[in-house]
Amino acid sequence: MTKLPADPLPTFADIRRLPPQWSLYQDLIGGIPEGVGVKDVTLGMYCILVEAESGFGMSMVVRGGSGPYRLDGAGASMDLRGLACLSTSWNFLEASVGVAALNAWYSTPEHASAAGMIVEEKGTNDGFDLYQDICTGKRVVVVGHFPLIERLADYCELTVLERNPLPGDMPDPGCEYVVPGCDFLFSTGITLTNKTMPRLLELSREASTILVGPSVVPSPILYDYGVDCMGGSVILDPERARRAITSGLEQGVFHNGVQKMRVERPGWLA
Repeated sequence: MTKLPADPLPTFADIRRLPPQWSLYQDLIGGIPEGVGVKDVTLGMYCILVEAESGFGMSMVVRGGSGPYRLDGAGASMDLRGLACLSTSWNFLEASVGVAALNAWYSTPEHASAAGMIVEEKGTNDGFDLYQDICTGKRVVVVGHFPLIERLADYCELTVLERNPLPGDMPDPGCEYVVPGCDFLFSTGITLTNKTMPRLLELSREASTILVGPSVVPSPILYDYGVDCMGGSVILDPERARRAITSGLEQGVFHNGVQKMRVERPGWLA
């Protein structure tokens, strides 16, 4: 059987021709200037690290989707905007690299600080703990079964949406039914990788929306799409982070050169 050649990697010109439902990706990619060089792409078991002339960015590895993985070591020969175009790929490993490339621009200390980065204090577990008080007694939907997420049910009306549901979870197509009318939506940043974020943000327009996790892109562009808080990460010690990623650590990266942080919409909690 003759093997058909893979489609070429998308360019920003290709992305700009996509229909309106891709506007979130178009805006994020378009915010990266042309000509920012990519130095290295490190693909670990759980995380991806992109090193660019602008700095370092990471994302969680998402596998699946469709089509072949076409990067094959070519990442370092691309510019950062070109690599970020992979965030639109339906091969989710390629898209994971694209999201890490977005973070190599937006999640650097320089750009995250300009966006209003707040570094999380030691001992703070995650955004769920940070916003517990304002979520108490409210209808809360969480996209993604985060570790120990069940604890939220002690103080709010909790629904967990999960692609591979655990006992008590709702399958993720339930978003159409439970996100409208909720008070708070917490969503994993992986929804940018798997292309479910745009629809979730449409559904949560009346809710406070908080993105959580290493794949979160902390860009003020997301305010225009209804996001109120981006709880992501910033890489403070790239070599420690690289060693942790290549060693196959998962949550351990946050103790190895990666700092949790958040960026909030100005005046959101005023």
